[in-house]
Amino acid sequence: MIDSFGPAHAAAESVLRDALGRARSVASDLAVSTRLVLGSARWALLREAEGAQLLVVGSHGRSGLRGLLAGSTSIHVAAHASCPVVVVRPANNTSVAASAAARVVVGVDLASTCTRAIGFAFQAARQRGIPLTALHAWTPDPPADLEAISGSATMAEALARRGTEKGLARWRDEYTDVPVVTELARGEPAQALVTASRGAALVVVGSRGRGHILATVLGSVSQTVLHHADCPIAIVRHDCATAAEPPTGVYHGRTS
Repeated sequence: MIDSFGPAHAAAESVLRDALGRARSVASDLAVSTRLVLGSARWALLREAEGAQLLVVGSHGRSGLRGLLAGSTSIHVAAHASCPVVVVRPANNTSVAASAAARVVVGVDLASTCTRAIGFAFQAARQRGIPLTALHAWTPDPPADLEAISGSATMAEALARRGTEKGLARWRDEYTDVPVVTELARGEPAQALVTASRGAALVVVGSRGRGHILATVLGSVSQTVLHHADCPIAIVRHDCATAAEPPTGVYHGRTS
């Protein structure tokens, strides 16, 4: 996306040619097309997302407060797109995502809003031929009375595991060829997912689709993971019609 013609237009065309060459070198069997659009990158991408199965964007990887407050194209698109969005951060030298230990990680929050994210993660693991890790972060029950007597941590963990397995049951039956490991982490979900991203090929998180300014500035689990994960992150809104079915065939792009 560019803001003017002239030298900028020629430079943008060069970028597209390079991108097309890279895409074809990675997946020569896919039909890939390019499109040069005049205007704001974020709004052009949101328009293209309408009716799409998946939108992939890059990220400069800014993780400080300035980056959070200023926002970025990737964060804006992930918050507002009508389809699942994958954000690819700069390569991390410590990542082993290309090794035999690679896996897809999906955050499970025991709410119906992550159902599509789980389905997306199963499909992504099948496409890559790698295992899936379903991660749920839990904390002990709060004090039950004035004497601060809390529920048994063991019982809380057991309930968390039961709820996680229940959320996975439908997808296990549908994707019997995908090896699945359930992991429970005691603590905050965002930190657990960031830790699990080390060595992962992809982290998938669900989103309730809140796009207002407070959700963007104050942050959420998905935004924290976007800023700090060591691998690509898929943001799957619960209202995405295509969220449980990532594309498996030809990408039908549009050209100018």
